[in-house]
Amino acid sequence: MAYQVLARKYRPQTFAEIVGQETVVRTLTNALRLGRIAQAYLFVGPRGTGKTTTARVLAKALEAGDKPSADFDPAEPICVEIAEGRCLDVLEIDGASNNSVEQVRDLRDNVRYAPAKGRYKIYIIDEVHMLSGAAFNALLKTLEEPPAHVKFIFATTEVHKLPATILSRCQRFDLRRIPEPQLRDQLAHICKLEKVVAEPGALEALARYAEGGLRDAESALDQAIGFYGDKVSEADVLTLFGLTGFAPVADLGRALAAGDVAAVLKLSRSLASAGKDLGKLSQDLLAFFRNLVIYQVSPTALEAELTAAEKTVLAEMAPLISRSAALGILDELSQLEGRLRYALAKDVVFEVALIQISQLKERISLESILATIGNAGGSIPTASAAAAPPSAPTSSAPRATTPPTPSAVPASIAPPSKAALNAPAVVGPPHTVITEPAKAAPTAPAGPSSAKVEEAWKKAVEDFAAARPMEADTIRAVQFHAAKASLIEVTLPSALEKKLYFLKSPRNLELLEKSLADQLGAGYRLVFIIGEGRKVDEAPVPAAPNPNAAPAKPTPPAPNLSQEAFLNDPVIQNALKIFEAKIVPIASP
Repeated sequence: MAYQVLARKYRPQTFAEIVGQETVVRTLTNALRLGRIAQAYLFVGPRGTGKTTTARVLAKALEAGDKPSADFDPAEPICVEIAEGRCLDVLEIDGASNNSVEQVRDLRDNVRYAPAKGRYKIYIIDEVHMLSGAAFNALLKTLEEPPAHVKFIFATTEVHKLPATILSRCQRFDLRRIPEPQLRDQLAHICKLEKVVAEPGALEALARYAEGGLRDAESALDQAIGFYGDKVSEADVLTLFGLTGFAPVADLGRALAAGDVAAVLKLSRSLASAGKDLGKLSQDLLAFFRNLVIYQVSPTALEAELTAAEKTVLAEMAPLISRSAALGILDELSQLEGRLRYALAKDVVFEVALIQISQLKERISLESILATIGNAGGSIPTASAAAAPPSAPTSSAPRATTPPTPSAVPASIAPPSKAALNAPAVVGPPHTVITEPAKAAPTAPAGPSSAKVEEAWKKAVEDFAAARPMEADTIRAVQFHAAKASLIEVTLPSALEKKLYFLKSPRNLELLEKSLADQLGAGYRLVFIIGEGRKVDEAPVPAAPNPNAAPAKPTPPAPNLSQEAFLNDPVIQNALKIFEAKIVPIASP
């Protein structure tokens, strides 16, 4: 007898032998027992999950015995003919190669003839989504009202390509991916029948490699037996298919969670040099962190899916990484899998992605910073434990060394004065500066004369016109108005108000202020005035009150906040520590 591959030799012949599709089997069995037989069935699911096999078993149940029954004898002659594909009344059609409208019309003409031997004339159309639109239209009426002796069974992996008119005329059954434990048990059963000794780790690797498809798992086992004989080890399977065992994946997962970039690079390069499939490795990492997150939420949720070794590793790692950090790694790995599918230099993309993932723990979210500022007693988040401690913040204003008593903390902080809001903040690295209204504005040093400032502005205009020749007319229309301390006011004609956004853009404003700084020194800021009206840095003049409008509610006065209370407020203290900031007094212009 000619050799049969394992996928065909151990193909299920009855409903009881179908693996991993309990819901579909139970529904079909009850329908046969109650005599509720539809005219068309549609089996949907990934490759290798049993769509065509279930269609053949259903055909046997309809044809065998005195009446349709799920408890048929697979040794009956008609069942044997269906299994071997030579039954005249059960026609299997490949939708990919028989997809024209002419072939469907021939099928529609043949359904009128009675079955030759069986009870029904059954048409099994595999990959039905490959039929053309005209072919589907030709099949519609026959599918909805076929003769009593005709049954249709469709199978497809891409149900979204089927017209809604076809879907509405069929009973749909979705076949799921088969869980790894069931695949592992089925492979162990086949090895026992074939008298092959396979390590449990080898069967686990094959089940993981199949990705829920029993046919793929059986084909991989057949290949491993053909290469290594009647003894198959885990190392043999990993080497043959370029897979990675659980232990190396767990080591790489620990390094990623700990942010150890050197260990991540060392492990990933050793796996790549050993010939491991990087796409499969990224999938294994994704599955590892998925299991870790689920284990953190509910340790018993994966009881049936994990081995004892996997549970031990997850139990060790669960307390070492927060759930939000694990979810962040999980999100990055899900994107890595898609990038690797189309990448030319997969090893480079893989290494760069792992380096970025290992540095996730150094990122501090804005939410955590705001929460820490708002929580006066909270601890300050740090980007890394190995980072150098920040230098002590300095301040030109006095600061209290001890926090105030609760009675001294104000209920709310009064806003700074208008002068403080309009004044520029003086920023100097490496500290961030928080402005604070001063008790008394210091006397500003005497600056250059107004005439000198005006000459400097004319020179700045010509420098800008040379750098931006397309806007030379615009900048030449802006005239010098006045110089007040560190502010230089210039007038923009009302007709050119729309150009204000362009002139105040960072790159243009920097160009103007740099030219002024070259002539007058640093510390001068431009203020644009539209026509002879308001400054653009000031709020617009409010409209006249409407006498018919309802009277506005009076705004309660803000509590008076002293400088000492402002400095000693816990929120301000926390902000100073987090941002390594200092407070400097700002003089009003």
